[in-house]
Parts: sequence; C-alpha cells; structure tokens
Amino acid sequence: MALAVTADAVRTLHRMHRQLEDLRGRLAAGPRLVDARSRALDAATAKLSERQEEVKRTRVIGDQKQLQLRSLDARIKDCESKRNGAKTNREYQLLGEQFQADTEAKGVLEDEILEVLERVDLLRAELPPLEAEVEAARKALEATKQQVAGEKARLDTEVARVAADLARAEGELPADSSEAYRRVVKSKGADAMALLEGESCGGCFQRLPANSVAELSGGQVITCRSCGRLLYPAAGD
Repeated sequence: MALAVTADAVRTLHRMHRQLEDLRGRLAAGPRLVDARSRALDAATAKLSERQEEVKRTRVIGDQKQLQLRSLDARIKDCESKRNGAKTNREYQLLGEQFQADTEAKGVLEDEILEVLERVDLLRAELPPLEAEVEAARKALEATKQQVAGEKARLDTEVARVAADLARAEGELPADSSEAYRRVVKSKGADAMALLEGESCGGCFQRLPANSVAELSGGQVITCRSCGRLLYPAAGD
C-alpha cells in the first residue's frame, strides 16, 4: 500500500534516525570503554597485589626457617657440649646419634632456606613489570575518561540537534501517513525504513511483487508486506 508521503521525506527521516542511532551508540560506548579500562586496571592491580602478598608469605616462611635454623644450631652446640662431658659410652653414643641427626637436619634446612631466598628474589623481579602494567592501565583509564568526557559534550549537542530536526520533520508528515510511520518506528526504531534494492526490500531482502516495485519506481513510498518497513526508492529513481 502506497503512503501519502514523498520518498524524499522518508529518505530524510531514515537518515536522521540512523544518524541519531549512531550518535546515541557512540554516547553509550564511552562509559563501556571507561568500564573496560577500569576493569583492566583492577585486574592489573589485583595481579600486582597477589604477587606482593606472595613475596610477603615467602619471606615469612624464610624467617620461620631461619628461626628453626638458629634453634637447631643451639641444640647442636648443646648436644656437642653434653657429648664432650658424657660419663658413659652409652650416653656418648646417644648424644652422637642426636648430633648426627641434627647436623643432617641442619643441612636440609639450609638448602630449604636457600630455595626460599631464591624464590623471593624471583618474585621480587616480577614486581617492576607488574607495577609498570598497573601504571600503564591507570594512565589509559585517565586518558579514556578525559576523552569520553570531552566527546560527551559534543555528542550531547549533536543528539539534541538531530532529535530536534527529526521532530520537526516528523511534524510535517501528512496526517494519514503519520500513524503508519509512528507505529513502525515504535516497533523497529531506526530500522523502520529501508531502501529498495533492485526488486527487494533492503531490510528483509524479500522480493517484492511487480506492482510494488512499479509503485516504488514511480517515486512512491510503500509498506513492505513481509517485514512492515517503509520502503522508498533510491534518489533519482
């Protein structure tokens, strides 16, 4: 069914709707980008904090082993002193066995302490790159916030201008076509209109009846029977 509205008017309305949709999409993209940058900073900060905590935990383990080593050293010295003053062979033998066991335990503990110290050094070496990652993420977030804030003012102005132009253009629609236009716009938004592409609807790509193509070729605007979009011909058709 042909509508009592010119193809130029629908073409203009379609352009405004798409422009408004694009502007609003760009406005919505700004906060999403800020949120993504913020999450990246949180992730980098959490990674750095986790590594710093691991350094602390490893150092605590090292400190505990150092205390164990000092205690073991004191026990070895005490055992050696007692062995030197042993009054019987049996006492001397038992103290010797204890001395040997403690000495072997000391060697194992010293190896463990060395491993812990090496682990601490490795973990510390990972901190500067992680700190740099956090700083880079922080700078990226701040730069994005500034960029989005700067663009928002301009985009808000453009949205207001295009929305006002659209409202004026909609107000000029003939009364008998306005209802059909507003109904399909409410349902499909900026996708409510479509250009004729060959002999098909540019929205749903369904082939149109010959009489519909003829109406469009004659410069009329019709409703697609398949998807309900308002169809208009290309400029100059």
